[in-house]
Order: sequence, then structure tokens, then C-alpha cells
Amino acid sequence: MEIADAKAKTINLLLYDGDLNGVISIEESSWNSGALYLAPRESVSELIETDACNKYGIYLLLSKNMVYVGQSSDLSKRITQHLSEKDWWESVLILTTKDNSFTHTDIDYLESILIDKALKMKCLDCDNKNKRNNPKVSEFQKVVLDQYLTEALFLMKLIGITVFSEKKDLSLIHISDTRMKLAIGKRAKADAINYLKTKGVEVNKPTYAKKSQDKNEFWANPQTHLLNEDWWMILNNNETMELIVLFIPANSLSRDLGLKVRVDKHELLDLNINCNTFIDRKSGIDFSPYIREKVKY
Repeated sequence: MEIADAKAKTINLLLYDGDLNGVISIEESSWNSGALYLAPRESVSELIETDACNKYGIYLLLSKNMVYVGQSSDLSKRITQHLSEKDWWESVLILTTKDNSFTHTDIDYLESILIDKALKMKCLDCDNKNKRNNPKVSEFQKVVLDQYLTEALFLMKLIGITVFSEKKDLSLIHISDTRMKLAIGKRAKADAINYLKTKGVEVNKPTYAKKSQDKNEFWANPQTHLLNEDWWMILNNNETMELIVLFIPANSLSRDLGLKVRVDKHELLDLNINCNTFIDRKSGIDFSPYIREKVKY
């Protein structure tokens, strides 16, 4: 009797901001203790607050056609350094384990293999080529690490990271048109910022929210400290194909006006802004006076 080789997989996807624009954590049933985290550059501060950066692991700085491969036992510090040292990367990916079980030798081996793959694909950042340790792993551990890396590369392709793939169209979602990206929501915050820039609209570290699928609202959880700063916001109405840009001067709003915070995270506001009136459902605050621009895409 012939038995099929195919193995079913269960993939757990955690969206920290409720969509694909913020920090993403992925675990897979056949990946043992493996864990993958992905965040756009503008969400690095949120990534650093997760458990991922308390572990030893590999990090990848990514753009569409380039990658920098690094390792660290202090991922938050190293990734933060790269914010000022390198301006080309658009997102960062962390490969680690749920139980923090990687050793220095394990990391050396994984880093070396990924650097070799990037060199082969001619997408490695030039700073990376002469910075690696010589891995010395046992034959038994090599099998374990190769299996780990196979699953990691599979998950990367699944979420659209193809710098290590010989065929660049193997990702689950392949979108090149900016308007379609904004409408669907894949990397939409970065795309919205760049699209607005082409229209002469500059925004600084904005809060981003896309229209909820099941409600006529923009849902966002910005940090409460933004109330004390000049605060930009981009609301993406993907039904009317429009970006609404708001600017809220520092101290124009406060918690005393009735703004709500999340029950589980008191440092985050809980906004539910109506797509037509721009009134926040929970506090009754009207955000329409702060609208600066409405840009069609």
C-alpha cells in the first residue's frame, strides 16, 4: 500500500496591530520551537517590545532586492542601531525559537547559510560579505538546523519575502501595483507614506488605519504619548480609494476629553473613527477639524 508523503501544516499568525501593516509573529506546527517575527521599519519600536527581542536569534534587514543578515544576543539594541546606520531597508525579520534554545554555534551556522544564499542570489548588502563566523556544528545538529531553515524559508515565501528564492513569483501574495497594495492592505502604511510623498504630502511617523472590513470605521491603537506631540494620522478608505491625512497639534487632545485606552494595554488609545463623520465612536470626539488632505489613489 502506498502512503502519501504530503504533510499538513498548521500555521499560527498573530497580527499585533490587527492587520498586515504592523508587527507579525508566525509559528508553524512542524517547525518545533521555531518562531518568526516581521515588522516594517516604522514599527520597529513595537517589535522591540515583543518577546522576540529578548532572545538570541538571526535578524534580516530587508528591501525588495537586498538583505543584510545579522545575529545578536541583544536584538533590540542591534536593530535600533541599524535605524541610524542603514537607510535602505524597509522591514526587519527575526528568526528565533519560542524557548530561546539557540546556541552561539547554531546561530553562526544559520547566519552563514543565509549569507551564502544571499550571495548566490546577488542580493546581499555589501557590508555583509566579510562579516561572518566559521560555523562548527555536529552532523546531528546540522540536520536539525537545516530542517529549521527549510521551514523558515517556506514561511518567508508565504508572506512575500523572496530574496532567497530563485523564482521571485512564489510568494502567497504578489502585488506590484501601488493602488492595489493600498486597497488590499499589504505593507500599506509604507506604501501610503510613499504614495503621499509623490503627491507632495509629507507626514512624520504617522498612525495608520485602514477601514475595517465589517464596520464603517477606522480602528487604530496609537501610543498615548502622541497626545503630547505633533501627531500625524493616515486613514485609508479602501472602498473610496482615498487617503485622509490628519494633523493633530501637540496637546490639542487629552484623555480628559474622554479618549479611551485598550483594556489590555493602557499605553495604547482605542480609536474607532467613523469613515463618514470622522467622529470617534467611543469618546464622541470629532477628528474632522484635523483633516489636512484627502488624496485619491
